[in-house]
Amino acid sequence: MNTGRVVFVGAGPGDPKLLTIRGMESLRLADVIVYDRLASPQLLSYAKKGASLIYCGKEADHHTLPQEEINFLLIREARKGKYVVRLKGGDPSMFGRVGEEAQMCRDHSIPFEIVPGITSGMAAPLYAGIPLTHRDYNSSVAFVTGHLCEKNAGKEPDWAALASMETLVIYMGVKNLPRIRERLLAHGKDAHTPVALVRWGTVREQKTVIGKLGTIDKEVEQARFAAPAIIIVGEVVRLRESLNWYESRPLFGQRVAVAKRASDEGNSELVIALEQLGAEVMPISLIERCTLDTPLTALATYRWLVFANAQQVSFFTSALRQQRYDVRRLTSKLAVCGQRAFEAFEKQGIFPDLVLDENTSLLAFPDLLALEKEEQVLYAGEGKPQKITLDHGKVIQVIQAGTLEWDGKNPSTKKAGCSFDWLATDDVHTLSALAQFAGDAWSKTPIVCVGKETADAAREMGWKFVSSHADNAININDLKESYAK
Repeated sequence: MNTGRVVFVGAGPGDPKLLTIRGMESLRLADVIVYDRLASPQLLSYAKKGASLIYCGKEADHHTLPQEEINFLLIREARKGKYVVRLKGGDPSMFGRVGEEAQMCRDHSIPFEIVPGITSGMAAPLYAGIPLTHRDYNSSVAFVTGHLCEKNAGKEPDWAALASMETLVIYMGVKNLPRIRERLLAHGKDAHTPVALVRWGTVREQKTVIGKLGTIDKEVEQARFAAPAIIIVGEVVRLRESLNWYESRPLFGQRVAVAKRASDEGNSELVIALEQLGAEVMPISLIERCTLDTPLTALATYRWLVFANAQQVSFFTSALRQQRYDVRRLTSKLAVCGQRAFEAFEKQGIFPDLVLDENTSLLAFPDLLALEKEEQVLYAGEGKPQKITLDHGKVIQVIQAGTLEWDGKNPSTKKAGCSFDWLATDDVHTLSALAQFAGDAWSKTPIVCVGKETADAAREMGWKFVSSHADNAININDLKESYAK
């Protein structure tokens, strides 16, 4: 029997960029990913095509899948020879159930691996400006759960020992906060000890409440503060006033949807600038849809093939690859509008015969291309497909080689329940796909466009709220002003 394996991966506290490299590699190899509600859905974008994605989210009083079923699911899939990733929020060993699930693998002779993750008990305080240790305040930290499972119901923690700790980090304690407060005070903890609660740490919904141990339960109730949250008790909480770096960023709390093509590697300057301002960037996955309906065998009927931009070049070369068409069979001459289109061909080892100005008129083609009687041109652009018949039987056939579309099936950008405040792009070719993603009210959705061409095109399409940046160099101060309007 071909036995697979189970890899338990810590997803980190919420910010998808806090995933470890080893965790990312595991997700890319996985045949099956079993994930919970505290794992960022953006992490699922690392899944390979065809991987099974199984949600088993847990909330306080509702489990999508009972723990026993999760255990047997992991075993069943691994026995099929599958590479199974159990994606768990935070660190899988910190008040999670990775021990039980790993024991189940061991008992059934299933190979397993545990990939640590950044735990919310460390990350959430830091994102709230609270380092857990500081030479002026403490030299010890205790991590404790504020929620006991049914098996340990009635079993009290050592409150005297916990009250003596300089800093306490309490997981899953919001519901039991009045009891925690009462027990710590009863065992000698000063009522004036600073306390912080950080809800949804490291993401745009992060909210922090600060108070004193003696009254923190009332302050939390007044703030209508709910789980999930981390509780920090200790003098280090005082550091938040001077170290609150995350929540004080100008775009904190804003989610910006930015187009991302499958071919994109790394982050664009736009994404980096937005993140530096504190925005949460939501990548909108786009796919290239080839619409080249001219048979490749018919290309020889055209004297020239002309491409309006780099995007149309990309669609065309993709069509060649998909149909395994040898470029050496092309007999037509190649022309491009603009240097970027030339470079797009050059990357494929193809060198166009002519580079035209980006704004060249179609009616100028006969002279610029030295067309002779009854010769034809195939022009791949973004205008309406049409056939232009000129004098002496000369013909310009206008087509679209392809379009960019929103990949609505991509799990990392599922629209349901995933709101955003702005759209942003530095690529004119992504506008239609972003409008598709935004839905029926796309024209009223605020959009930041970097580059005059992109901004002009957005306005021509019908976008009503366009913040434009005249040049392609992204200026953080300009972006800040745009979002402040």
